[in-house]
Amino acid sequence: MEYLHIKTLYIELTHRCNQHCKHCYLDGGMHHNETEMTTEQIIKIIREFKEQRGKYIIITGGEPLVRADIFDILDVIESLEIPFQFASNSLAMTQKRLEKLDSYKCLDLYFTSLLGADAQKHCNITQKDSYNNILETLSFWEKKEVPTYVQVTLAKEFIDDMDVIAEKLMAYKNSTVKFTPIASIGIKETGIKETGIKETGIKETGIKETKTDSIIDAFDSQRLLVPKSEFERFHKKVSALQQKYPKRIENSNILNAKQIVDLIADYKDEELYAMCYGFIAVRPNGDISFSCNMGNPYIFGKAYDTIKIPLDKHLMDYIDLLRKAEQAALVEAEQSIVEFDVTVDNYIAQH
Repeated sequence: MEYLHIKTLYIELTHRCNQHCKHCYLDGGMHHNETEMTTEQIIKIIREFKEQRGKYIIITGGEPLVRADIFDILDVIESLEIPFQFASNSLAMTQKRLEKLDSYKCLDLYFTSLLGADAQKHCNITQKDSYNNILETLSFWEKKEVPTYVQVTLAKEFIDDMDVIAEKLMAYKNSTVKFTPIASIGIKETGIKETGIKETGIKETGIKETKTDSIIDAFDSQRLLVPKSEFERFHKKVSALQQKYPKRIENSNILNAKQIVDLIADYKDEELYAMCYGFIAVRPNGDISFSCNMGNPYIFGKAYDTIKIPLDKHLMDYIDLLRKAEQAALVEAEQSIVEFDVTVDNYIAQH
């Protein structure tokens, strides 16, 4: 049996998080009771990845720092000399933890996120005061000459702050920035509770008299969303910043047809055809899947059993589905700018 050669492994260590972002599709917080892999299971995965000549690991969550064993896991990655990226919201990043991370020669990049132009706006979305921690962490890595990547996820009301945010982040010479709107992929799950019904006069939702606590949360997050009518303006702002700061601002997930054509050209000859999703993801419960779809029905087993994925019909059918989904996104983009990852995900869910 032939197996897929996995070059990059994306490991979600947990869905727990010390922030509670209003839009988070994982419904951020420390309440998640999903079974997480043990330290031993994660280390087994990492060792097998090394045996398969894997090249790169991305460590993320939730928030990886909520795991007490996080540095035990990173110690193993370092001992195996595998380059890795570490993602954190920086809220719990202390000087001691920064120095520990800096001790790893294999740390390739530090990934963090920003959600507003100042501490108040950022905290309004995250509901935790992590803004200054983020800037202090970026300053630390600037001095250490370690590359950083900042995901700037913006609510509709903050689109006009993009220039201010970019100027602030461009002061960190080793930082790359990606602006992403809070759009349809970033919204809390909605549901109806039998209790907690409250009076409301909100007509925009079509709910005229009553709505539950969960519907209230959904409406609050809905107000943050960047509607499709704003995609063109968002895209133009990103393009202008890319011209102002060459090679420092990445494409958003709001893409035009030419950008999608370029993505397809970049990955069309890859063994794993998944465009910008060129890696396998391991979820906190051990499920292996492609990273592009958070509700992915294509599960390839449990990673702690083995991360070997047979090059069989199951895999080939999924790759074929990805090709069709991305072509469908391209067709739609020829009419108007699209939210690319969501367009792909929707196609997969429908087929």
